[in-house]
Amino acid sequence: MTSLFDADLEQLRARMEQLDALARAQDEGHPELESLTAEAFPGGRSDADWDDYHRVRSEYDRRAAEEFDLGQ
Repeated sequence: MTSLFDADLEQLRARMEQLDALARAQDEGHPELESLTAEAFPGGRSDADWDDYHRVRSEYDRRAAEEFDLGQ
């Protein structure tokens, strides 16, 4: 994925959904967990990568609020 600063709102939403799906698959012991992990973290995954979800979520929320404010 592009850097958070270069991503648009739609890219951030797509990344959040990808990480949500991976979290659900991990919790449920989904048979496609390895392929979902490889897709979400092409360079390999570490425990610190889960911070990516929080960074993406915060940036998405910030930008969504900004767009909402501009639309008011």
